[in-house]
Order: sequence, then structure tokens, then C-alpha cells
Amino acid sequence: MKSKAKVNKHNWRNLINIDSVYSFDKQRQMFSLFTMIAISLVLITYLVIANHQVYAPMLTAALILVNLTIVGCIIYFIKTREIDAIALITSVIVFVMCLALVYTGGKQNTALYWLMFYPVVVFAILGVKLGGWLSSAMLLSSVVLLYGPDVGQVVYGEVEKTRFVAAFSLVLVFSFIGEYFRHRSHLAIADITLEQKQHAYTDQLTGAPNRRFITSHFLNLAASRPAHYLPLSILLIDLDKFKSLNDTYGHDFGDTVLIEFTKLLESQFPATALKARYGGEEFVVILPQLTTIEASILANRFRECVQQHVLLTDKQQHVSLTCSIGIAQANHVDDYNQALKQADDYLYQAKAQGRNKVICAHAQHTD
Repeated sequence: MKSKAKVNKHNWRNLINIDSVYSFDKQRQMFSLFTMIAISLVLITYLVIANHQVYAPMLTAALILVNLTIVGCIIYFIKTREIDAIALITSVIVFVMCLALVYTGGKQNTALYWLMFYPVVVFAILGVKLGGWLSSAMLLSSVVLLYGPDVGQVVYGEVEKTRFVAAFSLVLVFSFIGEYFRHRSHLAIADITLEQKQHAYTDQLTGAPNRRFITSHFLNLAASRPAHYLPLSILLIDLDKFKSLNDTYGHDFGDTVLIEFTKLLESQFPATALKARYGGEEFVVILPQLTTIEASILANRFRECVQQHVLLTDKQQHVSLTCSIGIAQANHVDDYNQALKQADDYLYQAKAQGRNKVICAHAQHTD
């Protein structure tokens, strides 16, 4: 009979990441942010030193406070590595500083010129949504100060105000367009990269992960989070007399056997286990945080399940399966290849002793 077990074929794909793609985008964000921070610190320090006698006391105090707060953000980032938090805080600080400049006029009423960079920077470091909100808020607040009621702010010429609003609006619109389509392109590239990785790591017949997934991805993941994975129990599983099945019933039936066997692996081993096709009729199951003694119990249950499983050929012939299993344990990721070789030796012993056996260093199970 055909296997009716529910198969979660996509669980292992959740382990695939595309950190390299997002890493470059994060580097772009960090470079833009710290460039703005560096320029802000240098510029504000210069303005305070050179113009403290010209600026209103409120503006001088505000600029000094801004500098101290930005330095505090840098210290916070060094301790926490929270780039998004300091990006938002710094953008808000610069937002307030810009409005203070507009309110006081700066030196010779040149404050409006300093606002033009704001949309470009906040879109780069905060993205489309937050960048759009802050840029729009900056434009709206500036319009209120320029055209609203007199609350003590300096007076700008009508032509200067009109040109500023038009120019700032254009910068905002084109910054939005550029960041929106850059973000869309980035997501498309990320999706393509993820799809390509999944394709490269997937056995096309069974849908199970392949050997490349283990060596290129899973072991790196286990090395980065040893507490979540080690020790690893490695089961090397081989379908008994598979070549004979292929020769007797045809390659199409052989493919069916491999697919059904993969379903049994998925249904009988825990979701935390990695079940991969290693090549031909050979499969690997990696059980995180299990010793060989614990793994041998699961392996024997699986062996018995396979033994009881019956497949029907196209001619309604009943075909039974058996498998042989070798088990070894890797206490460190660097021990994986050695443990795999040991599991292969135990598998060879299981074959030599008549097949349909589970053999490891601590236990032997047979029909």
C-alpha cells in the first residue's frame, strides 16, 4: 500500500538563509547613517565654535545637545549593534535640528539650504516607509513655519520660500522613487537568490535536501549555534537490494520507491531531524542533540516501519522493502566527516551481516 503519512517537505528549507544579500543592504544603511553622523558632528561642532556669538542662545544650546545625543547613539550602537534604533533616533534628532535652523534662520537666513539633503539621507537609512513619513513631516513643518502664523520665527523672502518648497518637494519625490524601486529590486534579487539556493540544495526526485545542503549550509549553521545542534547523531541508511528492484520492476518503480522512502523518513523521524538523500539509494538522517543510543531506538523503529511497508507495482504486485542503517555520533561539527565515515563502516557491517539491521558502537538491532 502507498504511504499515507503527511510529509513536511519544506521544513528544512526554513534553514536556508540569504544573509549575504541582506548583509550588503545593511552595510549600505550603516555607511549612509555613519556618513550623516560624521558630517553632522563635524558641521555642528564647527557652527557652534564659529558662530556661537551670532546664533541665538536657544540655537547654540540645541546644537550642543544634538551633538551629545548623537555621540550617545554611537555608544549605544557599539554596545548593542542595534542599527535600526539609532538610525531612527538620529534621523529624528536631525529633523528637530533642521526645524530649529528654519525657525532661527541660521547665519544670514541660509537655513533652508541645509534641509535639502534630508530626504536623500532618511530614505537611504530608514527605507521607503519611515523615510517617506519623516521627509513629508519635514516638508509640512517647514511650510507651517514659512507660511504660518508668526510665533517668533525669522522672515524669509517670498521667492526664497517658494523655491525652497518646490525644490524640497522634487528632492522628496525623486528620493522616494529611487528608494522604492531600489527596495523592490532588492526584494526581487533576494527572492531569486533564495530560489536558486533552494534549487541547488534540493534533490529533484524526492524533494529532500541533498548532500550539498549538508556540507555547504547545515554544518555552518550547526557550527554557529552549537548549543542548539550538538551532539549530532548521524544515520546512514541504505535501501536493501535496490538495484534488484530497479532491474526487476523498472526504473520508474525505482523512482517511486525512493519517493515513498523519503515520505517514510519524513513521517517517522522528528521534525527537528534533517533527512537528506545522499546519493542513489543512500540517505542520511541527522538528529541534533541526540546520542547514538537514543538515535538507535529511533532507527530501529524506522527499520521496522520500512519492513512492514508494502508497495504496489503497476501490475499490482506486492513489493516489500528493508533497509540497513549505520549510526555514529559527532560531538563537534569538525567531527562530522569522521563520524560519517564511521557510520558508513557500520552500514557496511549491516550489509555484510545479512541486511535489515541497525548497527552502531553501542547497540545492534536486527529483524
